[in-house]
Amino acid sequence: MLALVAMMLIIVADVFMRYAFNAPIPGTYDLVGILLAIMVFFGLAKVISERAEITIDIVDNLVAPIVVRLLMMIASLVALGVLLFVFWSMIGPMISAQRYGDRSLELNLPVWLTWALSLVGLAGAILAAFMAAFSSGKLTASDERGTDL
Repeated sequence: MLALVAMMLIIVADVFMRYAFNAPIPGTYDLVGILLAIMVFFGLAKVISERAEITIDIVDNLVAPIVVRLLMMIASLVALGVLLFVFWSMIGPMISAQRYGDRSLELNLPVWLTWALSLVGLAGAILAAFMAAFSSGKLTASDERGTDL
């Protein structure tokens, strides 16, 4: 959440400086890209651990609760598989960026650091997906209230 707030503040300040003084803030492009990666990959773990993914619950009222739990486990296993594939797919570009010395456009930061931060956040999401897939299948507070969106 802090990454999102920082990203919004940087963009607003950059637009203001550009139009008010014709002096944009150097490095805004790089900072927004890094903060966006942090926001997405670190936010995934929170969404998955709270089971706050967007769901369509048409089947939930038509089948027994045990079937719903089974479907939730299958969905969690598929999500785990997808996240593991994304993690594996990101390792190669990170190594290439490090090997070839890729640098960001404005701040001249090593690009592999952004990849590494993204992988750390994604590792947390993978752990959350693993825990969700192999949890005991307890109902969440939103399930008990019937307010799941």
